[in-house]
Amino acid sequence: WFRHGACLDAVDDFQTFPDSIPPVAVVVAARNEADHVENCLRALAAQSYPADRYEVILVDDGSTDGTGEIARTVAAELCRSGSRVRVFDGPAAYGDGGAKKAALALGIGNCSGDIVLTTDADCGVPGGWVRSMVAHFSEGTGAVIGFSQIGAPHSVTQWLARWEGLDFLLLMTAAAGSCAQGHPMAASGQSLGFRRQAFDEVGGYGAVRHRVSGDDVLLMQLIRGTGRWQITFCGDEAARVVHPPSPNLRSFLSRRARWASNAPLQIRMDPLFFLYMVATFMTSTALLAGPALYVAGGLSAGFVVTMWGAKLVAEAALACTGARRFGRTDLLRAFPSWALLQPLYTVLVGLVGPLGFYRWKGRRVTLGRQPGLAARS
Repeated sequence: WFRHGACLDAVDDFQTFPDSIPPVAVVVAARNEADHVENCLRALAAQSYPADRYEVILVDDGSTDGTGEIARTVAAELCRSGSRVRVFDGPAAYGDGGAKKAALALGIGNCSGDIVLTTDADCGVPGGWVRSMVAHFSEGTGAVIGFSQIGAPHSVTQWLARWEGLDFLLLMTAAAGSCAQGHPMAASGQSLGFRRQAFDEVGGYGAVRHRVSGDDVLLMQLIRGTGRWQITFCGDEAARVVHPPSPNLRSFLSRRARWASNAPLQIRMDPLFFLYMVATFMTSTALLAGPALYVAGGLSAGFVVTMWGAKLVAEAALACTGARRFGRTDLLRAFPSWALLQPLYTVLVGLVGPLGFYRWKGRRVTLGRQPGLAARS
């Protein structure tokens, strides 16, 4: 039943077809997540998937706050209760504590699952996450992009968190739409799955190992680029991962700059996506310049109003669609301020991000690269 794409939800008793239930490995790279790692491991060990058919591997990526020690203590307790949880130290050869891709690659290299799922150590993972993600791996599916969100529904109260939540909701909605159109453009490592076979076929992270970010989008594009695998989207309510909001504006902008740092690679990896990003940047620039050009007499008021009106209508439609589909209507109150400020933030990140100067997990990044890493041909 699995090979022909039947969903796991159609099986009331997993034990009915024990040999058809694919083995799964959940791999997490954690750096300085002492406040979250215990909850993460306990949530991953409490999945509704058969306990003997999945394992959890956490790789301590050079933490300095005791993350590894906490993880090992919790893992030992969970193993005594019947869960399969292992903790590894990240490869120190990849710079200061190791880059995230190297940590993930280490975990994947030590797993036995046919399907690999990844999430972040600071994410809240619901009990049906593994089951729902695996259900979307029909025959020919190489990767599944899972839905994740900033804060749980109706729990986000601060303005910045609500603003970030809406921004990320639109990203996820666009990712779902691009998957439906057969050309996925976005993904998040907060909830991502792929076949081990597809991962090995593209050489793992080898071609993009020199980039600090992109363990999600760049890997997804490598798999898509083979032309052999389909990529689908999982928006099931039982699989909606929750990520905490950024603590401050600087952290939010740094995260977006990290994502944007891989834009130059898209010229080669996904020209269509690159053109989309350029069009978005140019549109945002025009929207910002419009009022100034009107004052200077270069544009009419009607033209400026039309530009902004078209933007607001299109994005309001997308926001309402995503809010209804994913149960996040609580974020819509942030739409007016988001719509007005989004062009400014897009231009700012679009200029700074590709230069690749930012800090991530306490590490300084230059030109989007971890010092000492080089691409592998």
